[in-house]
Amino acid sequence: MSEENNTVTFFTKHKTAIITTAVCLGVAVTTAYSIYNNKQPNTTPSSDNSIKKKKKKENQKLKKQQEKEAIISTHSIEKYGLKFMPNSTAVDVTGLSEQERKQKAAKIKLDANALFKENQFKDAILYYTWAIQLYPDEVYYSNRSVCFLKLNQFEKAIKDCTSALEKKPMYPKCLLRRANCYESLGKYEDAVFDLSCLVLMEYEPQTVQALLEKNQDLASDEAMTEAIKNQPHVLANFSDIASFFSTLTSLKKNAKIINDKHLNEIIDLLYGETAEDIIKCDELISSYVQDDGQKMSSFSNVVKCYIYAIASSLTFFKVLPQLSMEYIEKSLSYEKNAFNLVMYALINSENSPSSKDASELFNEAIEIDQNDASALYHKAQFLAMVDETQLKAISNLFIQVLEIDETFIFAEIQLCLLAYKQNPESQDYMTRFSSLIRKYPDNAQVRVCYAEVLAMKPENINEAVAQLESVLSNTKIPGLEKVGAMVLRVHTYLSDPKTAMGDLAFANTLLKDAYDLDKTNYKVLNCIGQVKLQNPATVNEGLELLTKAIDYTQGPLEKKQLIRLVQMSRLQFKLIQHPTWGPLFIETTQRAM
Repeated sequence: MSEENNTVTFFTKHKTAIITTAVCLGVAVTTAYSIYNNKQPNTTPSSDNSIKKKKKKENQKLKKQQEKEAIISTHSIEKYGLKFMPNSTAVDVTGLSEQERKQKAAKIKLDANALFKENQFKDAILYYTWAIQLYPDEVYYSNRSVCFLKLNQFEKAIKDCTSALEKKPMYPKCLLRRANCYESLGKYEDAVFDLSCLVLMEYEPQTVQALLEKNQDLASDEAMTEAIKNQPHVLANFSDIASFFSTLTSLKKNAKIINDKHLNEIIDLLYGETAEDIIKCDELISSYVQDDGQKMSSFSNVVKCYIYAIASSLTFFKVLPQLSMEYIEKSLSYEKNAFNLVMYALINSENSPSSKDASELFNEAIEIDQNDASALYHKAQFLAMVDETQLKAISNLFIQVLEIDETFIFAEIQLCLLAYKQNPESQDYMTRFSSLIRKYPDNAQVRVCYAEVLAMKPENINEAVAQLESVLSNTKIPGLEKVGAMVLRVHTYLSDPKTAMGDLAFANTLLKDAYDLDKTNYKVLNCIGQVKLQNPATVNEGLELLTKAIDYTQGPLEKKQLIRLVQMSRLQFKLIQHPTWGPLFIETTQRAM
């Protein structure tokens, strides 16, 4: 499995069930050219090339002339009362009135149709071309495009369909044919545009809808492959990183017991309150593990063990799973503990198709330190991802987590979410969340998760907003922990029917604050991008931000959703700008509201 084709999922799911070379090259080329000239003083390669090119050009010209002569001798247009232009197969229209041209073109078209029925597509193309030269009717372009399609000359077919559509924009057969050609050429977004126009026309709904969905999927799959290939290998989504390390309770605790100044510095930065702290931690870690850890030669094995394990987790956040695996295996070679075994299990759960293998690794982590609640917690999370039917077993694991560490707040949050999932209509989850909030009034995660659940029902939206406002106004909560609340608060604000799209000052202020705290957070970039899309003057800026969000999205599902959003936004903007489809699109949209 290549590093480019992997994406991070487990880290975020715990919340939800050259100069020297150029010089040398220059010398080598110069030397080689000198030797070549010394060995072959009488040879003039550039002259030979020009002679070859000239000869090729003459041959092409001769071939075209022979083709013209063959057409002139084989196909007579005198029966239509016409003649060719001198030294050409083009029809001479000199002296013909528009009505005469139209009548003669119609006669030629009939013969072209007959040739088409006999599968003589090349000859039919020639006749349709004469008809077009006489009278460029959209039907002639359309008919010729079918001939090109039959010959798999998709680009030429597209060109003719486009010419026909310029004359008659609402020409469904041409739109459908051009869409099929675009699909054959792998131009799926162009196909989606044409098919969307057909949807607006309500043309052959079942056939068109199936083709539209097919091309939308092909377009997003292609974009997904490209996005994974170009995935930037950098730390991003720092609020998610901070949240993930909050679930590894033993890491901070054991570092204090070891009490090594180098490890303490790393831990202080890793559990800092800003994105800058995590970046500094990554830079420090990178300096230690580079050159096979030479800088750590005097460090104890236990310290090396923890540093390599932390390096592994941060490297995986950069979507570099192979390097991450190298680091975790290095960590395990020094010592096995609950932290590096949990990391090993998590990485393997991404890379291995066998859930059994990953589950066994989690069990090893649990057995090595039965006082480590995080190993049990992540096993429960893993089970929730691979088999949601085991709700009772998952719940029991979260309960066991709390038996080991009653302050493990993430396990309590998961139990609240499981209560909602098992019975959304019951008040049990609300009672559980309310109790948890009283217990941890200054914890952002509890209130944000509760608000997410509440916001699913319109009647609970006011309470959801109240929970989010409590997070935003709480000075005891670090800024990085408020990012999720900021994004969700903007969503609740924009989804409020009373909010006018022109009145975005509140949303923009919150989003600016969130961006300042975590500039690579894909949810923040997504939110800002969508707000920008509301203003025709900032649509391109919005699309750029959404594309940036795709880069920083590490989960495959979220990445694909964003890709589809960008593609649909481009499509909508293109439709609105079109003189024909714009008014129809707006009318259809308003009718559906």
